[in-house]
Amino acid sequence: MDDKVKGHCPICGPNKWAEVKALVTRRESEGDVSASTDHRILRCPACETVYHQTNSTFSEDWDIVQNPKTGDDEMVYTETIDHWPPPAKRPRPVWLDKLPSVDTDLYRLMSEVYSAVEAELDVLSAIGIRTAFDRGSELLSIDPTKTFTEKLNDLVASGFIGSTERDALSVMTEAGNASAHRGWKPAPEQLETMLQIFESFVHRNFILRHDISNLKNAVPAKPRRRPPQAT
Repeated sequence: MDDKVKGHCPICGPNKWAEVKALVTRRESEGDVSASTDHRILRCPACETVYHQTNSTFSEDWDIVQNPKTGDDEMVYTETIDHWPPPAKRPRPVWLDKLPSVDTDLYRLMSEVYSAVEAELDVLSAIGIRTAFDRGSELLSIDPTKTFTEKLNDLVASGFIGSTERDALSVMTEAGNASAHRGWKPAPEQLETMLQIFESFVHRNFILRHDISNLKNAVPAKPRRRPPQAT
């Protein structure tokens, strides 16, 4: 058993060295055909996260490669490596962990959206984005009983968004409506656009606004000018 292998740490990312804490190998064969899978429990030395890795080979899945040292052709089995938890298809914003201090409901809704994206539930993801926007606008004191168009107009009037962002958010909410009421399934790039529009709205109005307030309080006051001395 190798003391260390490279894996995809859920926190630190791909191709990171990890300690092998446990190894179980399962082999199956039937006639001349065989398969083997190594199950490894890995621990990231940097963040101490523990995760699972499998490395599988199949006797009929191989290729001929040239040994760089000898120049001889060698048969090499193809390795299929998987991890649990699986690598995120789309990284979550680095600021997401700050959101619970703003509102736990908005944080929960956004977390469920990202989980739906990971599960490739594109229709539910689009509906979730629209629902999370409802919660975000309510936190900005926008009447939740109003239509999306009225909410967007009120956000502009209150100075929370500009006319350009209003247009983008209008497209985003219409896409969510199409998924909710007509079963429209956005393509991956279309869903990505919806996420970027909503993340920008949340980051600026809830995260950045809070960070700016902290920065303002941290900046030392400008010293008073000394009165001119009499000559």
